[in-house]
Amino acid sequence: MKSEAYRTGYSLEALRDLELVPLTTPQAQNGYFLHESLIRLFQLVNEGFNPRDVELTREEGPVFDDYGFRMNGLHSPLFDRASTPLLSSVKFRNIVLQEIIQQLSLSREKRGNHQRGRISYAQLGINQLGAVYEGLLSYSGFFAQEPVYEVKPKGEDPARDDTVQTYFVPVREVQEQPDKYDPDEFVYENLPDGTRRRKRYERGTFIFRLAGRDRQKSASYYTPEVLTRSVVKYSLRELLADKIADDILDLTICEPAAGSGAFINEALNQLADAYLERKQAERDESLSPDAYREERQKVKAWLAANNAYGVDLNPTAIALAQVSIWLNTIYKGSQAPWYNARLAVGNSLIGARRAVYAAKDILSGDYLDKAPEPVPLGQPRPAGSVYHWLLPDKGMAPFDKDKVIRQLAPDPAKAIRDWRRKFTAKISRAELRNMQILSDLADDLWQRHLQERRTLLARTRTHIPLW
Repeated sequence: MKSEAYRTGYSLEALRDLELVPLTTPQAQNGYFLHESLIRLFQLVNEGFNPRDVELTREEGPVFDDYGFRMNGLHSPLFDRASTPLLSSVKFRNIVLQEIIQQLSLSREKRGNHQRGRISYAQLGINQLGAVYEGLLSYSGFFAQEPVYEVKPKGEDPARDDTVQTYFVPVREVQEQPDKYDPDEFVYENLPDGTRRRKRYERGTFIFRLAGRDRQKSASYYTPEVLTRSVVKYSLRELLADKIADDILDLTICEPAAGSGAFINEALNQLADAYLERKQAERDESLSPDAYREERQKVKAWLAANNAYGVDLNPTAIALAQVSIWLNTIYKGSQAPWYNARLAVGNSLIGARRAVYAAKDILSGDYLDKAPEPVPLGQPRPAGSVYHWLLPDKGMAPFDKDKVIRQLAPDPAKAIRDWRRKFTAKISRAELRNMQILSDLADDLWQRHLQERRTLLARTRTHIPLW
């Protein structure tokens, strides 16, 4: 941003200066200057630019590096057009992109106040990204696979309240069952002649709507900083009590419900501070405030790239966690990190832990009333034992034990009870042998997976010089 050539010619700041310029002619409104400028900017950010790669000719001969600017490419999928083929196939007119830039650059208009403040993205932190995370999870987008009508709860008006959740039903379903929906359940659009009709979307239309119920079902809410700071502080207090600085670099962070990375980011912040405080004391040296900030970013980046793990059911959450951790750890000269080996979409609560039942307990049926024995990582499974997730359990599908369900659906409840009785019947030696073979195969897969993980983590280990 210190380069006038970059700031006035390529930067997003230059485009923000055009956010309120009136587009008065059809050429200005329907041209693609803003679109092409953004594409060029993203290309610069992703691929970088070095004046030495471009030979410039003047009267006195070729010169290489005496003006302009230099950028290191981030090489990030965030700015790679190939990673968003659908979006990359679209060109946006100036009038469309200008409105987008306004929405992203300026605060909301308030009633009676026509002044809108500039948003400084340089000052935004992880908490603000968490608010973005909540907003993204509140909406869902999809392409209509067939013509659909938009419907809503009876008595609600999405035109007046944009928090009203709407739904979509196939046109053919309404035609086949015309009495299924009340007229007040449809969303209507006004026509130029003063009449109105049901809002209909044809096949291939992209629909983007509020999806609050999906968010409730997935418990996708952002954790505020005041909570993450306190939880991490007291979690680390005892853990770090007797540690020297280098011991901190051996600690791993695991967040089994990562969300957009709020707890991981807070742990990185506090561990980096703990490392530098101990290292300064051990070396009897002090870093200047500027040097401390730079070295703190490097420690956070090292821990994030090599020691931080996270899992979440929501793919959007993991994508945002990667972005938030990157923004929290970026430092001068760094490139876009690769977190895919440690931040993953998955289910932490699937229950397939390393725990087993002994063969004698399985044959006698005693295992049904016992808890499985854990097998510590790095230790072999006891001979003849079987992993617990291969065996039936008396607590499976306990719907028949619920009084309300038994009253509402007596026959299915009885069927479940009869099924469970057969399912938990005594296990034969042949069945035991099959489960032992399956457990051996699981161990073989586990060992191969461990080896692949070790190879992957060794090849992707990030080397950052730490103070």
